[in-house]
Amino acid sequence: MEIKISLQDDYLRRLQEISKETSTNKEELIKSSILKYIQEYNLRKAIRKYTEGQVSLGKAAEIAGLPKRMFMYKLQEIGIPLNLSKNDIVKGMNTLTEAKKKEDHT
Repeated sequence: MEIKISLQDDYLRRLQEISKETSTNKEELIKSSILKYIQEYNLRKAIRKYTEGQVSLGKAAEIAGLPKRMFMYKLQEIGIPLNLSKNDIVKGMNTLTEAKKKEDHT
């Protein structure tokens, strides 16, 4: 799909400057900006749904397009506490126990 856009002259000049400074063509700059915006939008959407209790941690990570651990790190970075259920904690403890058993046998 092809999309055509019109930019104000000052934006176009700045885009050309960035293109020269980074040795990246304008199309790639625009494409990467759009992708970055989509990723940021998805992350914000996932955080909102998670903090409002609409989705689980795993589902929120999926919405954000991130592995669960990375999503947890992002939450920690911005100071949002984890809404872990008792089941989440038990599951985590079981995972740690299994990892410890494997470690002890090696």
